Amino acid sequence: MKLEYGSKSQEFDASGVASATKVTLVNADGAIVPILLPADKISLSNTELFELALEALYQENFPQRAENEKFNQVDEQLKQNKEMAARLEQAGTENKENLDTVSAITEVLIALTVSQNGGMPTHAYGKVAAFIKPLVTSTRYSNGDIIAMPYPFDTNPKWPSGTKTIFKFQMQANEGYTYKDQALAEMLQQGVLTVVMPRIE
Repeated sequence: MKLEYGSKSQEFDASGVASATKVTLVNADGAIVPILLPADKISLSNTELFELALEALYQENFPQRAENEKFNQVDEQLKQNKEMAARLEQAGTENKENLDTVSAITEVLIALTVSQNGGMPTHAYGKVAAFIKPLVTSTRYSNGDIIAMPYPFDTNPKWPSGTKTIFKFQMQANEGYTYKDQALAEMLQQGVLTVVMPRIE
């Protein structure tokens, strides 16, 4: 039974005040289904009134429909959230791979800087030094590990104290060194660290 819009009329109560908007739904078999909507709906278009009348009819005859739709919406939202989480996890994996690649490239650049004969030009050296991590308290360092810290001496006017400088740990291959906030100058004097200087013009 396919219902269609038939007509609309304003209903009034005994005192002459508009009490409802009556929408009449009809079908090809001659069925007439009157639906009462709020009085202020009279000004809506026939299409809008038809939709509201159908909704009222469904609500009256299928009260569980709204609840079921609500659960379906929640279920759909959960499904979307799960898909979003999967996409974010995928993006996270790709980002981690990108970070790993960048980290590997940085390690190569640092190794090139440290091994370059005659030192790297100061401009390029400064950019590489900015990428290198400083000493971290309670961290165990091994032979060949690279760190960047402010230069501790004030003996070279071309390389003043406080300039970010690259240092390399130097010890037996099987030894290690735990940093416990020792002074950088002291570590250099002990021979634990060596300075990797740039080519100063």
